[in-house]
Amino acid sequence: MMNKMIASVVLGSLIVSGSLLLNGTAMRPALPDSGMAGRKPVLPGDGGVSGVKVPVPSGSEESRGEKVYVRLPVTSNANNIEITVHAVRLKAGTADFEVTIRNLSERETITPDLTSVSVITNEGLPSRSSEKVRAAKVNPDFEQAVIPTGKERYGWLSSDAWSEEAPERLTLNVTIRGNNGEEQAFAIPVDCRGLTFRTL
Repeated sequence: MMNKMIASVVLGSLIVSGSLLLNGTAMRPALPDSGMAGRKPVLPGDGGVSGVKVPVPSGSEESRGEKVYVRLPVTSNANNIEITVHAVRLKAGTADFEVTIRNLSERETITPDLTSVSVITNEGLPSRSSEKVRAAKVNPDFEQAVIPTGKERYGWLSSDAWSEEAPERLTLNVTIRGNNGEEQAFAIPVDCRGLTFRTL
């Protein structure tokens, strides 16, 4: 019995020594909560460490269903329609958004619904007052604008002015209609921190 125990200990030592010789380094078993699995870091969202925020690339609009505010220029696209907001300027009584609307469809024309235009400032900021303003009465650059397939329309899209001089964030809302009757609503979030608004 004693001889069998000694033989087992010696055999175990030889196996461990052989593993060290073959690999060159001793491998520590990964602990379930160590953040490592198979010598590979566990990334957030893969069942690993929670509470870690992954940086959102510039130009991204959404992250896991949440609205992400991005510095200008901001591009949003859906269903063969692309809208880019280049700049914002403030005038007496209105806020103007420099935008390009692209029709990437090969079959249908599109038209911006100017009555759907609205802007929400400081949404979701408990320390700041939020405000919603509607479309301006006059929108000459996009009034009755029909954008053919494969074309784009550039101009200024206007809303009423908001009361706060420098909001921290804002969301431009606009709906685009296709000639088939379908509508696509866009909510374009803009990070205004450090933004100097153009004024006229």
